[in-house]
Amino acid sequence: MDDARRPGPLKSFAPADRPAMPELAGERVDGDGRVSLKGLRGKVVVVNAWASWCGPCRAEAPGLSRVHEELRAKGLRVVGVNADVSVGAARAFEKDTALVYPSLHDPQGRQLLRLPKGVVSTVGYPFTIVVDPEGRIAATRIGAIGAAELKKLVTPLLPA
Repeated sequence: MDDARRPGPLKSFAPADRPAMPELAGERVDGDGRVSLKGLRGKVVVVNAWASWCGPCRAEAPGLSRVHEELRAKGLRVVGVNADVSVGAARAFEKDTALVYPSLHDPQGRQLLRLPKGVVSTVGYPFTIVVDPEGRIAATRIGAIGAAELKKLVTPLLPA
């Protein structure tokens, strides 16, 4: 792919240009039921794709948990999508990084294949997608995202 068509690290979409976020659903990494984005409509949702072997994923996880806890009462939810083949490795990551939000186990990447083409590159981890309360993609970030940057992206989408 030539550089002109490659998604940049941060991409924001004006409200009129926001593509619909497809339904992502499946078993939770921790074995405690299922995760479904459809059930979170009306909330601002941060979808973070990660893998246990990914150093930047490990580095960003505490900040994602902090933002989830800080803004939860205002309507924010963070949902992980884990790419590990081994659910044991994914569970160890969740424990080591003290994740406070649920993650969907997607070892074949089938859920991520549903994303609209060109919105984000799914070849590397981590990447993050910010979904507005109407279920549309408001922003994407390729690579690790810090807590301050994430708060800057999600705060305008939260109810006043």
